[in-house]
Amino acid sequence: MNRLTAALLGVSLLLSAPITSRASVTTNEQYVLDAMTSSRALEDARRLNQESHYASTPGDYHIARWMQDVLNGAGFDASLEPFSHDVPFARALALEQYAGNKQWLKFKLDETPIAADPDGTRSDAGPPFNAWSGSGAVVANVVDAGHGMPDDYAALAARHIDVRTRIVLVRYGRQFRGSLAKRAQDRGAQGVLFFSDPHDRDGSLSGPAYPDGPYRPPGAVQRGSLGQGQIAIPTLPVTVTNAERIIGDMRDGITHSPFRLSVTMLVKHNATLWNTVGVLPGKDPTHEVVLGAHRDAWVYGVIDNGSGTSILLDVARALGALYKTGWRPQYSIVIAGFDGEEIGEAGSQAYVRMHWSALESGCLAYINEDEATTGDFFGATAAAALEDLVIPVTRNVPAPSTTENIPLYVRWEQQHGGATVRGPGGGSDFESFLYDAGIPIMDYGFSGVFGVYHSGFDDLRYAITEADPNFIHHRTVAQIVALTAMRLADGTAGYAFTPYVARMRTALAEIAGPQDHAADLTPVRTAIDRFAVSASAIDRHGGDGNAEIAAAHRLNRLFYGRNGYQAIAFPDLSDAIASGNGASISAAAGRTAHTLDEIAGALSNATRR
Repeated sequence: MNRLTAALLGVSLLLSAPITSRASVTTNEQYVLDAMTSSRALEDARRLNQESHYASTPGDYHIARWMQDVLNGAGFDASLEPFSHDVPFARALALEQYAGNKQWLKFKLDETPIAADPDGTRSDAGPPFNAWSGSGAVVANVVDAGHGMPDDYAALAARHIDVRTRIVLVRYGRQFRGSLAKRAQDRGAQGVLFFSDPHDRDGSLSGPAYPDGPYRPPGAVQRGSLGQGQIAIPTLPVTVTNAERIIGDMRDGITHSPFRLSVTMLVKHNATLWNTVGVLPGKDPTHEVVLGAHRDAWVYGVIDNGSGTSILLDVARALGALYKTGWRPQYSIVIAGFDGEEIGEAGSQAYVRMHWSALESGCLAYINEDEATTGDFFGATAAAALEDLVIPVTRNVPAPSTTENIPLYVRWEQQHGGATVRGPGGGSDFESFLYDAGIPIMDYGFSGVFGVYHSGFDDLRYAITEADPNFIHHRTVAQIVALTAMRLADGTAGYAFTPYVARMRTALAEIAGPQDHAADLTPVRTAIDRFAVSASAIDRHGGDGNAEIAAAHRLNRLFYGRNGYQAIAFPDLSDAIASGNGASISAAAGRTAHTLDEIAGALSNATRR
């Protein structure tokens, strides 16, 4: 069947189109692949490095308007979509150590300047803080709580060290920082000091610290959100240098001296934030593929998330150039720069709320780009409906290199773990699309040591010298995103439901665990077997596209869930099992099986006979 016939069949064909590994790309696809340049991504990075752009600040607005101008210049119909959200700021921060004789020694809380990179500590960088920290002043001894996990507190209790009425010192890295702060609060701690341990993965004891390498310098601080409305006690992120000074005062895990921690937060209520949204209209504007990246940053964010922003702008320029030659995708392509991700994914949540009806009925996929170029290790994430699209795309995109010409797939296959498509987790703007609206999502990127994460040193110099020299990874990810978007929007690739089967069976076995939940979960197990029959039939024969969209959205809401950065399969069922209540488990199993049977029935009714 040729592309013209496919286009005339519209959305009914879109999702039943076979996903194949092409030996070559189409002429239009090659045009777009060739249009990608590392140099334009570098110029975008220079612009992003000019001013800090934390949510709702003047710099944030300037970047929003700049992105709008770029999208309009590329041929998209772009506008700003303002929305209101509370935004936390640090009004006053202090940490002091008692030195006797009523004397207190103040800690310097700003990041330590690096002579080779003066941008990292410019005046507009602002003080490091935790978004949504509580306010307050506390005087107490500091207890070393390790990584702040349950085992760490159990070890303290075994040594008869009580964290109640104390400040705890917690290392980042094992769990979402908001969960670490909540655990400390729940155990009675009066304050939390966070730091990034040099012994951990991105720490300076693992390799050369920036500016001599990608590892975290001892004077850098990881900022970050704790989650709105969760934390009442004061918290503060500090440098390794300051943390080591505190540890140096400890005897058996608790400081000899009292410390004074003071945090005063200011919440700007109903602040105005701005999503930047550009649309490339398709022949059928009732259906769309959305590409998104958060545009705000803790400071300059040239990698987090300037990388995602510049990648999508390069995609926009290439697609826009093809559009001007007369090409029209069957379905619209939307590119969105979301605001407020760093304070809790505010922009993507607002976008999903504002566009709920159109997304629910007509959004085929959401492709997310966040922190996409921190190293050489390629990774891909996809909801099961789209995972079979990933490998064909990577076969048709060259690996990032200035010397060799091989497909990205070949390089990927040679990596540790091979060419594996991961399931979704949490911690970025795809959450509202997948977990709330049920839209299948994808995410591509190259990862590695990112020692300046959420610090002022995530700037242009770090991007050029450490994260992505020559910006070749930017170009490759842009090519992958563009090719994926074109195949979805042109109607030449679509959903596959069979991949859900293996993922659901594996997840169910893990949920049951070594205990005796197997009998309780029998209804779900047999419902998966029935779903497998319907999935196989619609994948072989195709069906009504709108029915497939509705089924995929509902299936994703049933199967995918998250807790912080961690993925949870069958969230309703998982929550019931976690409760340990037999009646709740049976009820949740019944609800899950019933919903899965309804989805299987909808797919059977939609299948072309």
